[in-house]
Amino acid sequence: MVKVVVLENFSLGRYDELKNIVRANKDKKGNLFVGDTFECTKEMAKYLTNEEPNPQNRAFVKVIATIPAKRGRPAKKTLTENENNDINK
Repeated sequence: MVKVVVLENFSLGRYDELKNIVRANKDKKGNLFVGDTFECTKEMAKYLTNEEPNPQNRAFVKVIATIPAKRGRPAKKTLTENENNDINK
């Protein structure tokens, strides 16, 4: 994941894939405005920065941070009393 800042207003069909959107001013679902920040995949960032050419052939965002992947084991699940009783039957 990477964090980006919007350089030019645009709309995005894959808007629901964005995480942690922080609005600079306006709030309209599907549209992003100059100054907004959000997190997205590296692949989407390449497209939006025009590193992998997009149909408009221009950059709409600038990458401002790379978010390291969380590593390690997943948290252990604690069984509820009912789940524990079901196993012991």
